[in-house]
Amino acid sequence: MTTPGGRTAFLDRDGTINREQSFITHPDQLVLLPGVVEALHRLAAADVRIVIVTNQSGIARGLYTQTGLARVHETLHQRLDRLPLAYLHCPHHPDFDGPYGGPCTCRKPAAGLLHEAEGLLDVSFEDGLLVGDSARDLLMAKDLPLRTVHVRSGKPFAAEAEKLAAAGFTADHVADDLATAVDWYLGR
Repeated sequence: MTTPGGRTAFLDRDGTINREQSFITHPDQLVLLPGVVEALHRLAAADVRIVIVTNQSGIARGLYTQTGLARVHETLHQRLDRLPLAYLHCPHHPDFDGPYGGPCTCRKPAAGLLHEAEGLLDVSFEDGLLVGDSARDLLMAKDLPLRTVHVRSGKPFAAEAEKLAAAGFTADHVADDLATAVDWYLGR
């Protein structure tokens, strides 16, 4: 069992936990990546809290609702053996009108979801981990004491690495997938 304020792993969803694909509007579209459940069990066994952080602009675009996303996350939670502590998402998109349109502080690469986790869940950034497949995933940790791992399991790696370089950011580690990212983090 994890202790309040203990180490936390912040994990991107699409391309890190499940297959990167177009908008997931229904739980049946979820395809877990190989080794993910085992990796989460290793984190939990090491007393590392797990928080999923994800941009979900499909809500702003009108492709699905908050309720629909909750159904997707409930199915995902079951498939992940109920190990994540929380699923935090940004429903906004700056290019759309409506209740979820316009700028916000929670859309990655902004760190709003991380600060939300800190405030709501009593998690710590110290010696924590952030894993993602895109530049915007990793850039949210730019000014925080998190170890970052860029995984190759989602978006085209070279293009995302170029975006990171253009932003002056270097991930602490590069891994093929979440399982090898967790191996690196726990083996440090």
